Amino acid sequence: MQILHVIENMDESSGGGATERTRQLSIHFARLGHDVTILTTSFRLSKSAQEQLHPIKIVALPILLKRFYIPWPSFLKVRDAVRTAEIIHIVSHWSLVSLIAYFFISLYKKKYTVSPLGALPIYGRSKFIKRAYNYFFGKKIIQNASLSIVATLNETPAFTDLNVNKEKIIHIPNGINEEDYMIKAGSDFRDRFGLSDKPFILFMGRLNRIKGPDLLLKAFNNVKDMFPDLHLVYIGPDEGLLESLENYTYLNGIEERVHFLGYISREDKSRIINEAHFLTVPSRKEAMSIVVLEAGIVAKPALITDQCGFEELEEVNGGYIVTPTVDGLTNGIKDMINIDNEINALGSNLKMLVSKNYLWSSAAKKHISVFKELIDIKDENR
Repeated sequence: MQILHVIENMDESSGGGATERTRQLSIHFARLGHDVTILTTSFRLSKSAQEQLHPIKIVALPILLKRFYIPWPSFLKVRDAVRTAEIIHIVSHWSLVSLIAYFFISLYKKKYTVSPLGALPIYGRSKFIKRAYNYFFGKKIIQNASLSIVATLNETPAFTDLNVNKEKIIHIPNGINEEDYMIKAGSDFRDRFGLSDKPFILFMGRLNRIKGPDLLLKAFNNVKDMFPDLHLVYIGPDEGLLESLENYTYLNGIEERVHFLGYISREDKSRIINEAHFLTVPSRKEAMSIVVLEAGIVAKPALITDQCGFEELEEVNGGYIVTPTVDGLTNGIKDMINIDNEINALGSNLKMLVSKNYLWSSAAKKHISVFKELIDIKDENR
């Protein structure tokens, strides 16, 4: 099968969950014997990153404006990528790459699926531009898709608001590879990152308002005197909040206990997750969080908000779910710390859930089954 992924950003340091999902699915599709192409932009796309994805073909459009991922419209490249594909999978939503691809998808009457991954609601900056995009193009891209694939059922209302029939919505959750998280910290790990030997709670994600790092920092400040040995570690790229977060730590005298490590390698991420006391996901809005799975696969529990689309966390007693507020996170941190020795049991519970139900190998096979069914329907109609 010839599969085409369409996504505007394949940079691991800034692309977030959508990039990771596309990367992992592409790798597993290739392992299953399928020909995979990724249509994207050249934004921070290094040669080494492309080599790591071999034998997956990368069609990267030159980037003209980084903020909005505006590409040079290489129509012939896009045309050829779409024309040779048997099935196209559009990832995320606010994307000119997707729009250009959609033009050729319509021209050649190709079957395609969409996975906005929580991006459909108009939220954050550039709301006027997003409304205009939806009015002229975005709604059509979603409504005309053969199927919509969601990572969490919490995404469903955003589709039904656009008059997408629920029968055209398929739920395939995110996954994880256990072998990616087997690297543990050596004796020099904490010194290398300027961390003490004290316990720390972990935030993994973009420093963006939607991810709630500011809420977590204020909650940590509320509990700093109750747990004087506790530290807070952030890993992930800055998207406009780093300066204000750092200023907050100085104003409240907690700069020695809060650590902003920025983007780190996959190997170091494995080391730091294995060292963390527990994970926090303070998101104001989120499709299913991959970082919860990353914590779970190494038997670390998680404290998440009720916007993360992962209610199973509490169902299996793998952590706590709170409201996306400073008070909610404050109480959640206190509850997680106060269970003391029981925290290891929560981590074990979460690991069992993740190992059983959330592997990328299983998610890839489910996608392939969906794609084959769509192609078979097309063949029958010829």
